[in-house]
Amino acid sequence: MADTRHRATAGRADTLLDVAGATEPTDGRRRSSRTGGPAMVEPAFQDEIVAQIGDLDLAYCFQCGVCSGSCPTVERMEYGPRRMMHMVRLGLVDQALQSKDIWMCVSCFSCTARCPQGIQIADVMSVLRNMALARGVARDQEATFSQTFLDVLQRHGRMYEAEVMLRYYLGKQGLPGVAGLLKQAGLAMNMLRKRKLSLRPERIEQPDELRSIVTSCDRTDRWSASPGGGKER
Repeated sequence: MADTRHRATAGRADTLLDVAGATEPTDGRRRSSRTGGPAMVEPAFQDEIVAQIGDLDLAYCFQCGVCSGSCPTVERMEYGPRRMMHMVRLGLVDQALQSKDIWMCVSCFSCTARCPQGIQIADVMSVLRNMALARGVARDQEATFSQTFLDVLQRHGRMYEAEVMLRYYLGKQGLPGVAGLLKQAGLAMNMLRKRKLSLRPERIEQPDELRSIVTSCDRTDRWSASPGGGKER
């Protein structure tokens, strides 16, 4: 059964590389359509993800497309969950970790719940986000927002929307950040009137304990996501 899955995957390898953004130039070398350079392939990429999730076997994925059909944000994605899973299997590190798709995932778990093979697709997307941050390749706008969200959460122990918006938009360079903040002013006023937004943050009693937990998890993610047998770069 394992040999059958291997042959089926190997037969689709070239097609999946093209779908994932790698092209075949005249010199025969695989190059990324994003960077124009050689496509980065790490054979152990899937193993690193499996080590963090545990009970996971992407070999059972037969590309039925139920995950992409169930995803509420797939129309805003570049590849979609179905292609992302095969990119992981092929070890296409650059395309997977630099794709905006991992940040467009809202962790609704519709893909996981409806997958006929029981693959934890949402968990894979979560691990990819952690690996992108750990390797320092998270450059997407959604990645910046996610990091700002986490920073504010660690500071107060609870979400404080006003600070998230200020730090996110004012952290951008030039007028685009100010313009984006002004666009949110109307929504903020409506939320204030309806008492859905507070001007003062709510804090937990011991935020230091939360920060220590997050820091501990971050060290674990950096160790497991770094190449070279788990050695942190």
